[in-house]
Amino acid sequence: MVGVVALVACGGQPSPPPEPPPPRPNVVWISLDTTRADALGAWADTAHWGLDLPPEQRPAPRTPVLDQLAGLGVRFAWALAPAPTTLSSHTSAFSGLDAHGHRVVRNGYPVPADVPLLPETLAAEGWDVRGVVGSSVLESKMGLSRGFSAYVAPEPAAGESGAHAYSWSANTVTSQALAQVDAHDPAAGPLLLFAHYYDPHMPWTDAPEAVVQALSVPGYDGPVDGTMDSIMALGAAHRAGTLDPVDRRQARARYLAEVAGVDTQLARLMAGLQARGVLDHALVVVMADHGETLDDHRSNPYSHGPEVALVDIHVPLILAGFGDVEVPAGVVVEAPVGLVDLPATVYGLLGVDGSHGVGVDLAPSWRGGDLPPTVRFSEATKPIHLERTDAWNNLPMERSAIGPGPDGPLQLL
Repeated sequence: MVGVVALVACGGQPSPPPEPPPPRPNVVWISLDTTRADALGAWADTAHWGLDLPPEQRPAPRTPVLDQLAGLGVRFAWALAPAPTTLSSHTSAFSGLDAHGHRVVRNGYPVPADVPLLPETLAAEGWDVRGVVGSSVLESKMGLSRGFSAYVAPEPAAGESGAHAYSWSANTVTSQALAQVDAHDPAAGPLLLFAHYYDPHMPWTDAPEAVVQALSVPGYDGPVDGTMDSIMALGAAHRAGTLDPVDRRQARARYLAEVAGVDTQLARLMAGLQARGVLDHALVVVMADHGETLDDHRSNPYSHGPEVALVDIHVPLILAGFGDVEVPAGVVVEAPVGLVDLPATVYGLLGVDGSHGVGVDLAPSWRGGDLPPTVRFSEATKPIHLERTDAWNNLPMERSAIGPGPDGPLQLL
C-alpha cells in the first residue's frame, strides 16, 4: 500500500509526472584582445580618447554587431581588467582570481595546475568545451586550455618569426570557430565555444581595406599605415612632443578599423551560430582582456602593460541571453565590476557550483539589487626588466585600486 499511496494524489487522481529539468544552455564566450571600452559605439558615453578634439574630428567606432549585442543584454559600463596583459587577464576571467591568486604575472607564465578554471568545471558538468584563440600567447602549453575537448591556436609558418607570425586574423578565427561548432555533437550535451580575436592588438594591418578607408582621415597620405614601424614612429614623436595631429587621428582610425574588422566577422559568427541552432538557448559573454594606450599619455604611448590607467583597464563587458536564459535586454549597469566576477556570474546563470575566487555574482545588479562595495585592483606587468625574482614579480610595477565613487561610478583610491 505504501507504493500506491505514494502514486495517488488527492481525489484519487494520479500525480502528474515531474517537469523535466530545463535544458542547459550553450555558452558562447567571445574575447576581444586589446580592446578599449571606447572602441565600441555602445561605450561612446564613456569615451576617454580625443576629448580635446572637436567632436567632428573624433574618430567614431563602427561596431554595429557588438552594439546590438549590448542592447540585447546587459552592458557593464565600467568593467575593469585586473592586468593589461593577455594571459594574466584571461586567467582572471576564467578563475575569478587576480594575479596574486593565480600567479600568472604576465604572458609566458603558465597557469598553475592547482588554479581551478571555468572551462574545466563546465566540462566536468557535461559541456563540450571548444576553443579557438587568435594568438599563440594563449596557446595550449600556457595552461588555459584545461577542460577543452578541442583548443586550436596559430603556429608560426615555416621560416617566420615574430609575434605577428603567431596570430590569426578575425576571418580565420571565425572560420575555425564555426568548424568547431560543426564538430560538436548536440546530443552529447551543451556547447561552450570560446573564440578569441586578436586583431586589435598591434600591428593594425588585418582590417579589410574598405573598413580602413571608411574610418581613415579623409585624403590622408601620411606615414601611418598600421605597421609596427609606423606605430613605433608615432610613439617616438609623441614622447618628443612632435606628434602630428593628423597622424594622431589616423592612428586612432587604424586601431578602430581593426576593432571594426572584428565586428564584421562577429556578424558572420553570430549568423553561423544562429543557423546551426546554437543561439536557440544560449548565454553569450563578450569581454576584452585589456585596453590600449594610444596618444593618451606621453610616458608610454601606443602600448599596454606599463600602466593601469583607465584606457588600459576599462574594457567592454556584455552578457546576453538567448532562448530561456534569464538575462534582461537593454540594461546598463553603472556600478564598477571586474573580469574576476565572470565565473561567479556564469555559474549562477547556469546553475553550476564552481570555484569563483574573489569574484561576485553580478546578477543582483540587473535584478534591482546592489552589488557589495568592492575595490578593484589592477597591476601593470611591464617594463619586464624591472621584474623581481626575490619577491612578488610585479612589485616594482604600477598598480591601481578603484572603488565606487561618491559622485560617480569610479574613484581612484
